[in-house]
Amino acid sequence: MKKNLLLLTAFIASFWVSGQNIFERYADNDEVTLVSISPKMFKMLGQMSLSLDDPEAQEYLDMVTSINNFKVLVSSNQSISDDMLKWVKQQVSKQDLDELMSIKDQEADVTFYVKEGKKEDYVEQLLMYVNERVQSGSGNINLNINGREIKAVLMLLEGNIDLNKISKLTDQMDLPGGNQLRKAQQKKSL
Repeated sequence: MKKNLLLLTAFIASFWVSGQNIFERYADNDEVTLVSISPKMFKMLGQMSLSLDDPEAQEYLDMVTSINNFKVLVSSNQSISDDMLKWVKQQVSKQDLDELMSIKDQEADVTFYVKEGKKEDYVEQLLMYVNERVQSGSGNINLNINGREIKAVLMLLEGNIDLNKISKLTDQMDLPGGNQLRKAQQKKSL
């Protein structure tokens, strides 16, 4: 009986973990950095009084208010990185996301997936996964492959997102993958 109860508990726990959002799963993990901005925060930003005479401020406000969900997860732990990649593959399948672009170079392996929006150059969902390779010797003790540390980054954006403007947001937040996002936007525009 104890063996059956243990098996049942393990079975239920595996469903709970696999159904749990990866951002929630690692929210309290010291080996990750999590940035999560709720829809309420975007609504508050949209209600801020900015100088509407400044076209750049208006453009930023329009961009921010079009986002419903923004989450970023960063880790140098290989098992977490593997889990992030597994989650991305599940989301691509479940959400029927299209690969927008894949970049593999000396700095990083980056893949962008999107769910097309109702207008051209707009997406409802943007999912970016980065395996960034950083030169060793930075003082951090991380996984090394051929003398390079691996840093995984997962970014999820949801809303009515204009790809022409979103790279500005990643630049302002100094997030990895901003350059690749600009390249992806340029490729989509072609």
